[in-house]
Amino acid sequence: LAAADGGSPAPAVLVLGGSTFMGRALVERLVARPARLCVLNRGRTYWGTDDPSCGKAARLLADRRDPKAFAAALDEATRRLGGSAPRWDLVADFSAFNGPDIRAALDGLQGRFDRYAYISSDSVYEVSAWAGEGWLPRPTAVPHAPVVVEGDSERPAEGSRRRALKKADGYGDGKLEAEEALAAGLAEHSGSGPGLALRLPDVIGPFDDTLRLWAFWHWLQAGPQEPPQVHDPRSVKRPRRSLAEDGGRSMQAADGKPSEEPDTVPLAFVFSHDVARFIDGLLDSASATATAPPPSFDAVNLGCQEQPDLRGFLGLLATASGLQSPPRLAEVEKPRTFLPSVERPWNLSCQRMLEVYRFTPTPLADVLKSCAEWFAKGCDEFPRDALRAAMKLPPAPRKLAIQRSGLTATPSSSSSSAASSSDAEP
Repeated sequence: LAAADGGSPAPAVLVLGGSTFMGRALVERLVARPARLCVLNRGRTYWGTDDPSCGKAARLLADRRDPKAFAAALDEATRRLGGSAPRWDLVADFSAFNGPDIRAALDGLQGRFDRYAYISSDSVYEVSAWAGEGWLPRPTAVPHAPVVVEGDSERPAEGSRRRALKKADGYGDGKLEAEEALAAGLAEHSGSGPGLALRLPDVIGPFDDTLRLWAFWHWLQAGPQEPPQVHDPRSVKRPRRSLAEDGGRSMQAADGKPSEEPDTVPLAFVFSHDVARFIDGLLDSASATATAPPPSFDAVNLGCQEQPDLRGFLGLLATASGLQSPPRLAEVEKPRTFLPSVERPWNLSCQRMLEVYRFTPTPLADVLKSCAEWFAKGCDEFPRDALRAAMKLPPAPRKLAIQRSGLTATPSSSSSSAASSSDAEP
């Protein structure tokens, strides 16, 4: 980790997590940069390795469930940078899920970093005041449907509604609590650099431990005899109401009656390699914050600009997979689906990503083509995980998908990916 004598030292980067998926993509990118890289995690094995850097990064083992030990490990890693005032150019935090997780990291770092990138989630909007209102339309300055912008994460004022939203989405509540702790902690630790929360929608790409997109790929491979399922539009027409009793404030049509329009849910995605590319770009002053010095804490929605509904998305995936498009779909009242993670009626705004951070995401069609190619190869390289993805399907398409992918093994209790998404270190 210590800088070499002479010349300009490589940037010092600390990655918290970094074992799999997005973190793995970032570690591989930073190794190629190169950077003085330290990865701190629990040392678990995912996709056949516990070290995506292949020995090219310093590694420390620590568990956030022991805050004091975790903080001590961060302090030790920082001191190993050497010099009279060791300091990280960038901290990338993939493994914090709540306020205490963030506070343990800040206690160990003691302000010795120039930038803190926190991997948050668009689930923070699920505990917002707007979510508490049932996502009722809000007035906009221009004549189009509302979009969800970064400022819409404000919590409701009423304690009872906050508790109800937390109960409905504990993950989103924890992620927003972590953002709040980061903003407060940066003010307490003098000398710390600015913090940035990356609010990610559903992340897709290689080495995804959730296997959700891979399951959809399998279903399309099964063929039109057993097509993927989508909502029957005749069964989902209903007025949208607020979480609590809304006192008659349901969405109104032009004639004043409750709207009975079908709920079409836009699906927002971000490519795991785009997450890595964005974070890597923070090390370059030209792209770090573009138009102005960064605020002490900021948040940005990061994702593909295209946000189709599930039907359109499956069509794009079929095209990317070299299959008939649009694919045949089965309309059922209660479909088996794997995406999206959250259902909002409004698109996620990426305007701040484009205009303030000047980041251009990979087009969704290209992302899906990359994923489809990886899934096809993954059936040979990671057969147990390919089988686990296929096992998510209902029995009939599952059987066809397994046959057509050449998967003959039976499910194993051990897998090349060590954990589910809820326990993984991205």
